[in-house]
Amino acid sequence: MQKILSLFSITLLLASTFIFSSCDSKKNNDMKLPNGIWRATLQQQEGAVLPFNFEVNYLNQNDTIPTFTLINGEEKILLDNVTKEGNTFTIPMHIFEGEIVAEWNAATQKLTGKWNRRSFTNSSSLDFSATPNTKTRFEANQKPKFDLSGKWETYFLSQGDSSAALGVFEKIETSDVKGNLKGTFLTATGDYRYLFGSVSDDSLYLSCFDGSHAFLFVAKAEDENTLKGKFWSGKGQPVDFISTRNPNFTLPKADTLTYLKEGYETIAFEFPNLEGQSISLDNPKYDGKVKIVQLLGSWCPNCMDETNFLTELYSTYNPKGLEIIGLAYEQTEDFEDAKTRLERMKKRLDVNYEILFAGRADKQFAAQTLPMLNHVMSFPTTIFIDKTGKVRKIHTGFSGKGTGEYYDNYVEKTTNFVEKLLSE
Repeated sequence: MQKILSLFSITLLLASTFIFSSCDSKKNNDMKLPNGIWRATLQQQEGAVLPFNFEVNYLNQNDTIPTFTLINGEEKILLDNVTKEGNTFTIPMHIFEGEIVAEWNAATQKLTGKWNRRSFTNSSSLDFSATPNTKTRFEANQKPKFDLSGKWETYFLSQGDSSAALGVFEKIETSDVKGNLKGTFLTATGDYRYLFGSVSDDSLYLSCFDGSHAFLFVAKAEDENTLKGKFWSGKGQPVDFISTRNPNFTLPKADTLTYLKEGYETIAFEFPNLEGQSISLDNPKYDGKVKIVQLLGSWCPNCMDETNFLTELYSTYNPKGLEIIGLAYEQTEDFEDAKTRLERMKKRLDVNYEILFAGRADKQFAAQTLPMLNHVMSFPTTIFIDKTGKVRKIHTGFSGKGTGEYYDNYVEKTTNFVEKLLSE
């Protein structure tokens, strides 16, 4: 009889344990993150802290998994393939190779974990932390000593070499917020996308996190015309930079940097599309058409900015005779792997023009696949071809919407040029 009672007690204990553990599991699975704007940080080299903002949103009351939206000033990037196991969230980075994996602690009101980024050559990881209910990016609590808006001639100094850039900054001030600043740095091969931050006393703070890039700029103004600071990118060591106010500074013209070697007037290539079919410019589809050939990679945010523009251009002018072919150089040499990445990109960006897999993401390799070019200096690079097959212009890099007037000027000039080629 005693043995039977003991067995009954054990059974009751196990049952109660199961019930309570099931309740705890259900409680964990039902636990929700606070809706609204969060402040997040990434830990970079030399103790630097890169802050950025994102928004958490449960679309429906019964949803157990939210969407995340990265916020860089005017830029909003939706991350909606989130998964959850217990209190741990895995947040894939849009179309890029990487994710944030972080655990929510309701007691401390913190989400902590890692941002993991993968590439063809290496992978990296940075510590991540985030807290809800704050729109603040940088703690800029002092009145700006100088007005730093305007155009700045900039040089990044690395191992004795220097590279030129054009800084363009604009004040954002409201009745209750002073010192906010937005802008970017333009280079000969692209731009640093949507930078957002603050000016506090004599110090400048700007950052950007888009899932692929993690940029942090910190500088001091020696006077109203000179900035000296450091730039962090991802897990790399910081690079010194110096900026001098110069409204007349210009970069080399993007249409002069990449060109056909002597003796060439056309280009030729043959690569598989995402269905595995071999495609070249000799295909009847392209006969007598104006063509744009885009060198890109799904890993490249500047390429994605250009792809958004080209998608709109294609939608407008394809019925009038424009064709666009993307040559994708990916962070993989495997066709099926590349296909998965490129199909994801096409779906996300609503791309309707042909994308071909051209090989691995390497500038020297890309130049070998297109030996008629003097080099491949940048992803993206864009080649404009007239109806006869003659190359009329090659544009290196791309200045996206974060560059303001420079983007607007490029869109206007490119649209006019395409219309000219179509009318010939």
